[in-house]
Amino acid sequence: MWVGHYASAFIAKPFAPGIPLSVLALASSAADALFFLLNFAGLESFNLDPAIVARSGCFPYTNDYPYSHSLVGMGVAGAAVAFGYKLLSPGARVSLTDFAVITATGLSHFLLELPVHRKDVKITPHDDVAAGAGWFDSPVVDFLAENALFLASLWFYTRFAPKVTQTGWLTNKGRLTWIALFFAAQQAQFCFMAAPTQEARWVHAPLFLGMILGSSWLLGKLES
Repeated sequence: MWVGHYASAFIAKPFAPGIPLSVLALASSAADALFFLLNFAGLESFNLDPAIVARSGCFPYTNDYPYSHSLVGMGVAGAAVAFGYKLLSPGARVSLTDFAVITATGLSHFLLELPVHRKDVKITPHDDVAAGAGWFDSPVVDFLAENALFLASLWFYTRFAPKVTQTGWLTNKGRLTWIALFFAAQQAQFCFMAAPTQEARWVHAPLFLGMILGSSWLLGKLES
């Protein structure tokens, strides 16, 4: 899953109104961000798979990511975002509820991966059982499902988050539409466009990580 992960941030916002939406967005994709960082360190890896490319599947890679894409790892990644936000924002008030919401947003990554991944999501890093229903092999299904989830959760945010946390788009009326279109285009790229090179570790990983960080920043513009 790609843009669908940000649904967790929109849903979490009413429960942690004091936490920036950008932080919640980063928490929702923290497992993927951790995966790409661990690629740089050589602790996890992904490689372009010609067989998946030939059948036009989304995210056409074989993946070795026992730490970042286990339920345990996703919880650690979400908690790391909470700790990082507190450390880098010493004046911010982060309650136990806020911390729990950020961590839960990170954990939500697991549930959202189950329908789309190709039986490579685990409970613990060294679990022998891996899950995934394989929607990645049906790009149109994945594209429609993720956009529907993104838009439904965006609607939830606009209806139930405090209005003070929606200043960005309420005072810039076109911003909500343009952001929705940008994420739809991003999902189209993820589902239907070929990888730019064969080099995953030093080209694809930085590109994907940049997309996560940029997307989190952009979603923050809905509230400020």
